[in-house]
Amino acid sequence: MEVLNDFVGKLKNKQKIIFNSIWVIGDKLIRMFGGLIVGIWVARYLGPFNLGALNYALSIIAICVPIISLGLNNIVLTELIKENNKGQVVFTSLILRLFSGSIICFLIFLFSFTLNNEPLIKYLLIILSFQCIFQSSEIFDIYYQSLTESKKSVIAKSSAYIIINIIKVFALLNGSNILIFGLLSIAETFIAGVILTYFYLIVSRQTINELKFDLSYAKNLLSRSWPLIISDLFIIIYMRIDQLMIKNMVGNTELGRYSAAVRLSEIHYFLAGAICISVYPSIIQLKEKNETDFLNAFQKLFNILCTISVVFAIIFTFFSDIIVNTLYGIEYNGVGGVLAVHIWTGVFVFLGVGSSNWFIINNLQRHVVIRTIIGLSINIILNIVLIPEYQAFGAAIATLIAQMFAAFIANSFTTKTRVIFNLQLKSFLVFFKPSIKNYI
Repeated sequence: MEVLNDFVGKLKNKQKIIFNSIWVIGDKLIRMFGGLIVGIWVARYLGPFNLGALNYALSIIAICVPIISLGLNNIVLTELIKENNKGQVVFTSLILRLFSGSIICFLIFLFSFTLNNEPLIKYLLIILSFQCIFQSSEIFDIYYQSLTESKKSVIAKSSAYIIINIIKVFALLNGSNILIFGLLSIAETFIAGVILTYFYLIVSRQTINELKFDLSYAKNLLSRSWPLIISDLFIIIYMRIDQLMIKNMVGNTELGRYSAAVRLSEIHYFLAGAICISVYPSIIQLKEKNETDFLNAFQKLFNILCTISVVFAIIFTFFSDIIVNTLYGIEYNGVGGVLAVHIWTGVFVFLGVGSSNWFIINNLQRHVVIRTIIGLSINIILNIVLIPEYQAFGAAIATLIAQMFAAFIANSFTTKTRVIFNLQLKSFLVFFKPSIKNYI
């Protein structure tokens, strides 16, 4: 009877993971199709120069996100899975993120007034700076992840996304100014945040007394998260530094062309996060029971991530010119070559996403910082060398090499991280010995 109950429990857990994955992937598919239709329509409408200006402003906001989140995402997720006092975890984390978001919003607002010679980017930054505050609602999304119940997060975010994209269509048809698209960007974050908060209050059923800020607990969280703040900051810098450097070295138009390629190259990245979010709670439980099963579960995760990313890379490499010319038109001629190189960055992004929780589980966050610094240094040096000569194509090469070192090769440098490097390396062998057992 005990064996039967254990089997039924595992079956229900797998079903829960599958349904959760379906919801998460469903949300991302909506965004993927929205990006392919409305997003590319916006890119064609704005043209390379204005698209470059918008992406430059968005890149500055993106670089601030790790500071806003305080590196708490995966730590809070782990705490919510283990901790009974979920109200304290959620509310303490929320207040920390609101505080950091408000400070960053104010600093970006001040920085924008130094850009008087570029009024378009100045006004875009002023508008987009408020996104820093609204992003604090992401803490409720993490709460649902901990329960392996992403349905309400998907409903909230997808609803906001669909509403804003409908408004974008009207904006496109009416010849709206680029600043309108900046306003719509923060409106989406705000609407999703309101719905997420509403759902949380219903699902958690927590009273006001349970939602309390604990200063000592906040200090504990920050003492563990500071390496991740630095790591996440370096990660986003080396993922965005190419765009900042292209703009400053060769201008908005070339940045717009590069951004168009990156938009397509990153279109499947959501799959890595969706898969990892869904399996992470069950992998944590294996760690506490059996180390061999824990590592086997990570191996299967890497096998799935590697297979998906490589298949996408091969398809986009062979059809890059057709894809770009069909979607973007003649203004973006030549971007296909940039896409064919940049798409392979996704292979190492997927492996990096898959390994991020392993570092937290084993309390090796400092190693994440080290490997990220390596990637950032390589990216900056290669950008300086390649962008003046090869422009967007050179930036794509630099990003690929930097990501490969940061997410993969750097893990082989120390004995503590070599175990994850070996798992990542073995995931490539799946293509030589394909078997359904590698994924189940």
